[in-house]
Amino acid sequence: MNQLLVPTDFSDNAYVAASYACQLAEKSQSTIHLLNVQTLHTNSFANVDAALDDPLFVAAKATMSSLQSKLSAEFPGVTIKTLFRHGVLSEQIAEQTKKESYTNIVMGTKGSSGLESILLGSNTYEVIMESETPVLAIPAKATRLKTDNIALLCNFRPGELEVVKQAVAIYGNNFHLKLIHINSANTEMAALDKQFKDWIDQIIASTNLDDISYTIKDITYFANAKESIFQGIQTILRDEDVDVILVTKSRKTFFNKIFSENIVKSLAYDISIPNLFAKVK
Repeated sequence: MNQLLVPTDFSDNAYVAASYACQLAEKSQSTIHLLNVQTLHTNSFANVDAALDDPLFVAAKATMSSLQSKLSAEFPGVTIKTLFRHGVLSEQIAEQTKKESYTNIVMGTKGSSGLESILLGSNTYEVIMESETPVLAIPAKATRLKTDNIALLCNFRPGELEVVKQAVAIYGNNFHLKLIHINSANTEMAALDKQFKDWIDQIIASTNLDDISYTIKDITYFANAKESIFQGIQTILRDEDVDVILVTKSRKTFFNKIFSENIVKSLAYDISIPNLFAKVK
């Protein structure tokens, strides 16, 4: 049985992520686990039973019940369960994903304002980088599940095939896959075209996807446009009308090897479309 873990701090952005997760659950026949993590500030919370009696937890349970009811009314076919933890968000998510198997963690990119937020971009980034489970980061404007055009930031790494497989497991295989490659090595176009042909054949053999295209941008494109790499990627995504972007995050990936993890951090902090971050070897 597929399960989606959905952290929530009950903010508007977290609700958007939970709604998106429910739409995804309808499509993939998954169960939703809503997770609320309270950050505890006093020693009294060292005792779990004492923590559960704290007014913060009592209030959280009441709010969670309302959230669960609202989502269940909107998505009656989706099973929604609730979880409560105390501590550090990324640590609690890691513990929960060890206890149970999840297809994905689905979380908003920003939460409630101020230092009390548990779903600020910094925490989303921390979860993305530490999680062994794929993380689907949902921006506030992604209120509707749309998966017609899914893009992969491509550098012909074996792990990228695994990311595409994970996307198929989540979204099915009825989508167009757009491969986006930044030609940082100034490779001849003929050689890249052949490499893409072979790469697409591998993807088709591994996933049964057959609607695949690619686009190549020379590294000078960004300099000529006076854009940073991150800004340039965002421009490409808009120009290509991409609904979801797939990103790998191993040390050998496109981002970390060529442009450093700051690009991953930028995506985690400031995304305009859902991003699927998958950890590969």
